[in-house]
Amino acid sequence: MDPIVHILIYRAVTKNTHGGSTFFEKGFQMSEALDKLKAERAARGPRLWPGTTRVLALPDKTGQAAPDYTNQLARGGGAYELRPIQSEMLHEMSRTGGLVGAVGVGHGKTLPSFLAGTVLRAEHTVLLVPPALVSQTETELRKFRKHFKIPERLTVLSYGKLSVAQGTTLLEKLAPDLIVADECHMLRHPQSARTKRVLRYFRAHPDTKFVGLSGTLTSKSLKDYAHLVELALRNKAPVPLDYIELTSWAACIDVNGEADASDWGILRPLIEKWGPPEDPGSARGAFRRRFQASPGVVTTVEQSASCSLYFRLDEKMRAPPVVRDAVKKLESTWTTPGGEELEDATALARHRRHLVCGFYYEWAWADGPDLEWLDARRDWHVNVRRVLRRSKEGRDSPLLVARWAQSDSCNDLDLLRAWESWARVKDRPLPPVKTCWVDSYLVDYIFEKAMNSREPVIIWADSLALLEAFRRRGLPVYGAGTEPPAKAETCVMSIKAHGTGRNLQAWARNILTAFPPNGTTVEQAVGRTHRPGQEADEVTVDFFIPHSSVEADIEKALADAEYIEQTQGNRMKLLAATWI
Repeated sequence: MDPIVHILIYRAVTKNTHGGSTFFEKGFQMSEALDKLKAERAARGPRLWPGTTRVLALPDKTGQAAPDYTNQLARGGGAYELRPIQSEMLHEMSRTGGLVGAVGVGHGKTLPSFLAGTVLRAEHTVLLVPPALVSQTETELRKFRKHFKIPERLTVLSYGKLSVAQGTTLLEKLAPDLIVADECHMLRHPQSARTKRVLRYFRAHPDTKFVGLSGTLTSKSLKDYAHLVELALRNKAPVPLDYIELTSWAACIDVNGEADASDWGILRPLIEKWGPPEDPGSARGAFRRRFQASPGVVTTVEQSASCSLYFRLDEKMRAPPVVRDAVKKLESTWTTPGGEELEDATALARHRRHLVCGFYYEWAWADGPDLEWLDARRDWHVNVRRVLRRSKEGRDSPLLVARWAQSDSCNDLDLLRAWESWARVKDRPLPPVKTCWVDSYLVDYIFEKAMNSREPVIIWADSLALLEAFRRRGLPVYGAGTEPPAKAETCVMSIKAHGTGRNLQAWARNILTAFPPNGTTVEQAVGRTHRPGQEADEVTVDFFIPHSSVEADIEKALADAEYIEQTQGNRMKLLAATWI
């Protein structure tokens, strides 16, 4: 079977009964099939599964040095040389026709992304980058064209343009035969519009080549990037191409994996052959070693910056009683101070992080509240939360609960009534929101701390409320659509807009307004300043624990970082840093 058939639709789900849609698009509603297959596995006893057999048979490139590609790709009189890791990336894509580059922050992914089209002899390359990096990437492209043989037909395209309605046919119009995805973790969600459009293009054009690059290829699961590895390497991908088999691998390896005996039985041959000598029973170690040794895969181990990195806890800041009381009420009632019912733990955590920072959002009605919309929304969220408490497979997320409510199999009358009411009004335009402050203690403290600093500080914020609060205090604020200054100054930056891809080594001091509960987010943001070209002896990241819930966020980020390091080999900044 042509390996491209597996793009979008793993073998296990090609014969579904959902009108041709894949289970990726249907929320992986496979509980009955999984239970049945696991029962069959137990009855059969252990055996070598096809995907595991294929992965075990892949060549081992350990110890094979890549040649220097500088002379081959540099123009006469060029002022730059390729780093060894850059030559390795180009060498691997030249011999496999694609590349998975789990290359740490600051190691130099940009130049190989420009040269991929030359090495792979592409007629038209599309380079996907985050929206905030389009201008910077085009500037770098113009600079490097003078020094290297970069293809003329190279289009820099924002992921954002693939996400909007007009992006539906954009790839078809551009018709690339090579897609290079920088920060390819932005394609980790197969259900997102941009990922669907990329996958749909590959399904329609199976000869298209793919290069995926990211400093943080994964966040929590093999399923974050298995489809991207398959796009790049097809049947040479060092992951199972069968969804059922992939699920078993993920159960043994993922951050929140819950493996049973049959899952371990599937992965056992990989562990026996590739388990690291220092820990031969390690599932993550075995996967990492097999992944790193596979042709077409390049990973980095060492840190890209030579200076010291310190995470520094400021113990002086504590949330005042009014904030702690508001958080306690939110947790007990699952209702925001503005009266909004929350539907799941994710929403609760998001609103709690806002409250810990001293604010919350509420609807700002222009002509009075739409009571029908509010009542239907509240009733729907209450019923979704009730169903989620049962945690049944196939109904364990708000999206899957909504799909169940629309199916013929739903027998929950209260949920059906709530859905019927909500379905009538849910598509009405959302009202604007306004920021309500419980207490500005965090903004006040950080502002004073930054103003008293002897060196320029980047204050990282993840919400419009905080950006605007600092703007009102007179600090320069750089959000979406703005370019950070070339010269270091004390300022505030959006972690969403500028926490990826930026070269901010002019700064050496960072302050986190809130600690992101995601190892990938922290790694990327810290990598803006702790990177090659940093002239300071040390980079510092100040953080706070104003409420006990922040400790759980830090633990989540550390667990993510440990997972990434153990499965990809990248030395994570969170784990390499000194905590003081």
